[in-house]
Amino acid sequence: MTRRTRLAGALAALACLGSLSACGGDDVNTSTEPVEVEVGKAFTWNGFAVDDGWTLEGVERSVNAETVTTPQVEGTITNKADETRAPIFQMVFSQDGDAVATVSCSAAKMQTDQSMAFECPGLSAVMPKDYDAVVVQELRRDTSSS
Repeated sequence: MTRRTRLAGALAALACLGSLSACGGDDVNTSTEPVEVEVGKAFTWNGFAVDDGWTLEGVERSVNAETVTTPQVEGTITNKADETRAPIFQMVFSQDGDAVATVSCSAAKMQTDQSMAFECPGLSAVMPKDYDAVVVQELRRDTSSS
């Protein structure tokens, strides 16, 4: 091995250390930008990874002497970030760009690479009959007055 070859190898190693993502490192995308997902398919958002197989089910509840079917989402989520934190987000189901149901999702605080069940009870939503998009986004509180 020549001196030039060793120098090139050392420079490549330093470049990898300086930018792990360029060498297949473990950079975690912690963006909170909305992301469109497909029911049951794995996705990542804000440094959390949701496993394949998450579900959307209708749950019958009694509200003001009427039976209403509300949406409920359940699945398994993993914290991929290098800090202990809890996932809190919304799933918005929409049809032709108009929201038809929104559920709030959460789980307990998790260590890095810890997985646990999460749930999104749609207590104030009605199970959507039709929707053409599901978007995961930051939790937004309704500040409008009733």
